[in-house]
Amino acid sequence: MTAPHSPLAGAHESTEARRRRRIDAFHPSYRRAIRALSNGAPKIEDLAESFPALLFALGTHYGSKPRRELCLALIAQGASLRQAADALGLAWWLRKLPPPAFTEPLPCFPGGDEFGLRIASLIPRVDAATIPWLKRVGLAQDAAGSDYALWIARQSELASWPDEVFDFMAAWAWYSQRPSLLGARLLRRAWAADMGFKRAREEMGAWRQRLRLSEYLGSGIKTPWLADAHVSGFDFVALRTVDDFIAESAALDNCLDQYADQLNTRLSAIFSVRRGERHVACVEIGLHDEEVTMPTIVQLRGARNRRAPPEVWQATFAWLGGQRLQPLAPERRQPKSAERLATRRRIWEPYLAFLDGNGRAQRFRRVLEGLPSAAPRRPRGDLPAALRPAARTRPEGKDEERPGPAALRPAPPVRR
Repeated sequence: MTAPHSPLAGAHESTEARRRRRIDAFHPSYRRAIRALSNGAPKIEDLAESFPALLFALGTHYGSKPRRELCLALIAQGASLRQAADALGLAWWLRKLPPPAFTEPLPCFPGGDEFGLRIASLIPRVDAATIPWLKRVGLAQDAAGSDYALWIARQSELASWPDEVFDFMAAWAWYSQRPSLLGARLLRRAWAADMGFKRAREEMGAWRQRLRLSEYLGSGIKTPWLADAHVSGFDFVALRTVDDFIAESAALDNCLDQYADQLNTRLSAIFSVRRGERHVACVEIGLHDEEVTMPTIVQLRGARNRRAPPEVWQATFAWLGGQRLQPLAPERRQPKSAERLATRRRIWEPYLAFLDGNGRAQRFRRVLEGLPSAAPRRPRGDLPAALRPAARTRPEGKDEERPGPAALRPAPPVRR
């Protein structure tokens, strides 16, 4: 009877050739450590075929030193592999995985039989597929816990998306389980074990846009471009904080909560148009194409992105015309960079502290460092044409489309 991962080697294979074949089955980054561990110890070397995960774990210093020493002693005494794995604290179900699956140090998976039975049934049948599978499941376990790891283990789209997607998806799932944190309060919808992968990507992408919006706005815009006013029975109120944008998005059923990219250019300001307690429309104010320091109406839309009625347009023109005419300097009226960085820290510090416990924090910090700056500098002098607000037009008959159409919706936050 052959071992679980043993190829049918030739009967006359030399000892050195067999040893080389066994070691070469592991990832190049770990071969030297595994070779040093198994050198001159046939029982340790045999783990390459009987329990590759155990050999890999010992070679990568899994667990504490006393546990490793006990595990090695049990193997030398001829104890069962189950006893050796339990001594090290290594999950038994990992025995089913082939050597190529191990490309990074193993996380501490739960050792209980219930988790083991559930996840063992989800291991891909094709050896090549176990590499991205174990990598994603390991990240999920370390970054968001066992329930999320089981959910990831069930997904089929684990190799076709970049690492960044899974890093942020794990963060989204982690915050979903901690509703008191700032990052959780920005969720549009929390992760759930019965959610499909496509829906999860969409919700994670929406969450990331809200995070960017929160970072951009900091503690809020204290001095908007234009003054609030009551004109012709309508109230014009500047949206100053991320909560304002989320509330306006919910009231008008549009995508204003995804407006980070537009605001981040510093060329837009959003105002809510209300009649009493009722939200009627929202208006985006930008800089005029010809007079680049003067305000202009970029777009004015009602609920569900429908056309605003004539009386709202008349009131908006009257409100804009009643403003004190002075050159606009958007960058002087936005939250300072220090405020934005402070908001980013408030959002991410709890998660980074959690990741510090399992060595994943540095990796995620690098992911965060790759995000676009929340405060890009505006070019000096007149704005180049490429940076001016583009004219937005819509063909006739397209105003009654589904919620949040193109006029108030930024580009999808997740690559498809």
